[in-house]
Amino acid sequence: LGVELACICQRRAEDTAVAERFGVPLYSDVQEMATHEHLEGVVVSAPTHLHLPCVEKCIAGARDRQKGLGEECLGLRAILVEKPLCEDLHSALRLVEHAEKAGVLILVGHQRRHSVFVQRARDLVQDANFGPLRGLTAEFALLKPESYFKRDDPRLAWRGQKGKGGPVLINLIHELDLLRYITGHEVTTVFAATSFAARVAEVEDTGAVTVVLDHGAVGTVFFSDATPSPWSYEFTTQENKKYPPVPGSGPGDCYHFMGAQRSLGFPSLRSYRYGQEVAEAGWDAPLTLEEDTPQKEDPIRLQMAHFVKVCRGQEQPVCSGRDAIQSLAVTMAVLRSAETQAPVRPGDLFTSSACTPVSRATADSKQTSADQTPTTTYRETVAIGDFGFSHDKKTSASSSI
Repeated sequence: LGVELACICQRRAEDTAVAERFGVPLYSDVQEMATHEHLEGVVVSAPTHLHLPCVEKCIAGARDRQKGLGEECLGLRAILVEKPLCEDLHSALRLVEHAEKAGVLILVGHQRRHSVFVQRARDLVQDANFGPLRGLTAEFALLKPESYFKRDDPRLAWRGQKGKGGPVLINLIHELDLLRYITGHEVTTVFAATSFAARVAEVEDTGAVTVVLDHGAVGTVFFSDATPSPWSYEFTTQENKKYPPVPGSGPGDCYHFMGAQRSLGFPSLRSYRYGQEVAEAGWDAPLTLEEDTPQKEDPIRLQMAHFVKVCRGQEQPVCSGRDAIQSLAVTMAVLRSAETQAPVRPGDLFTSSACTPVSRATADSKQTSADQTPTTTYRETVAIGDFGFSHDKKTSASSSI
């Protein structure tokens, strides 16, 4: 990547292990870090409800530095914010508008968009020989261990708190974002039902969602973080080495896309259609199977490589802040529908004072209190909300990150 880790901002000042491991300065205050370090990029990896204050303090610190040095331009160029962008649409809009006013690009960490499986599925589903899309199904089903919640650890209490944690806001938002990204369509209506039966908690553990897309196609999504199952993006793609291999012949697919001309399983990328030799397409004729096997790559690494290019001005964010707000609106609609037991239109959740939503998900994206969040920084100079980094002038010729 041609970047060097510059510093870390860790909410627990006594926890020096990571900073010592990488031999970089350690801060416990985001604004202080951004004031003292020459940062061109920052990655915010903190609990969702701290994203807005972290971004505000990063920009405030960068402005303090700019003023102190008498520089014409803000050194900070881009911020990578973990998904979901914020815990609600109002906060997300504030974050995006604050960054836009400062001239800082926002890349949201929907890392699955960078997956080679996702990119290939997107190409296939949006190809003229696939559609129009008739419908889709998706599953996210696995078991989160009890230790994940650590109910006696106040630092992780947010995972079980309404409006901060739960599989809809933490996990299902991935499926909903990929639904938009792969199909190229927006969700116009949502109906959801959720269950709290598996745990005594403020947040749901299981649910089902029906979506209607802008061209009339429909889809269903089932989710649960309370069942021993391999039918999820993580287990089926095996991109994340955290998850063990699935025994047997494999877990199969977690998404299915059905078009007028062919259908596709994901992540197997097996597609089915009727060949030209068939006199009349239909259930009496044999289907033709086509397979695709792209070379697997780590989406997190691909995302970070993309972020470096965003910081250098070489690429626009694959998932901009405003694009991510659209996925967040669909997620909020799921929660609202489950609460009211009525259909909800995501567009209705935007108030007149709020956002200018992005009309469609595209690959090039048309585009806390500071002392409570860890951050890392790299040297072209990039700072990451939990991390930051800067450019190594000896190995790369261009701007700082």
